Amino acid sequence: MISKINVSLVALCAGLFFVSVNTSAAETKTQVPQQCQKLFSATERLIEEAEKQPGTHTQVSKIKNKLNQSKKQILEMELATQIKSCDHGLARLNRLNQQDQITN
Repeated sequence: MISKINVSLVALCAGLFFVSVNTSAAETKTQVPQQCQKLFSATERLIEEAEKQPGTHTQVSKIKNKLNQSKKQILEMELATQIKSCDHGLARLNRLNQQDQITN
């Protein structure tokens, strides 16, 4: 269980980072798209879960920092790019959740 949470968080961080650095930044928007709100909430829940797991709590602050950086980068994008990026992140998270359910 601990390693699955670690793998999920690392994969999600990598996915968010990949999406955020492969798009150009634009002016910051005040309204966050629904897809991004869902993605940010899901990642916050994963982090909360990781904090409760022995062995993973030592890396949580590093993971939080990476996710916050990715979140800022996403929010600096144009609205259409934000939506596309967050849809990609949600799809990736859903695949990870499905894989986790299959292995359990």
